[in-house]
Amino acid sequence: MNGNGSGDGVGDGGTGTTGGACEGEVLWAARTASPGLHALAAVAGAVVLVALALTLGGATAPLWALAIPFAVVAVTTLCCASVQVVVTVDGLKVAFGPLGLPARRWRAADIESAHAEHRRPSQVGGWGYRLSGLGTTVMLRAGECLVIRARGKDFAVSVDDAERGAAVVNGLREGA
Repeated sequence: MNGNGSGDGVGDGGTGTTGGACEGEVLWAARTASPGLHALAAVAGAVVLVALALTLGGATAPLWALAIPFAVVAVTTLCCASVQVVVTVDGLKVAFGPLGLPARRWRAADIESAHAEHRRPSQVGGWGYRLSGLGTTVMLRAGECLVIRARGKDFAVSVDDAERGAAVVNGLREGA
């Protein structure tokens, strides 16, 4: 994966059809990460480690008031610093962080349409998980986003190769 995030297309060669895929089989996947958010999580984690070392080593009074908030920042930021999008025969899953938690899921039958769209943070209210007039957007980098319409609402996520992802989702939708 490069520093700007990368899409790793898997599956049907970009045709957008599911052609005999097994239940749960990955048809397309992409991942994007924010190097800036990973750096922030690392710095916050380093502050926690130093505070713990000083506290446990007896070099200073307990620094729990410093360590606990920085630990929360480190874990929360790490959980929001990357996103993985996976399309299977069952539908679409958008998972956050290194453990893939939390995750949002849409059944194939609930997806009305999908397309690729170029978005900037200024259009959606900034970086991160944003709610705006364009719907919900996961904005980890400016550029190409996979946009789905499900249950009358738009959801977008910034990933490379979003056009291919949209074609796979639309093919899945048409096959359902």
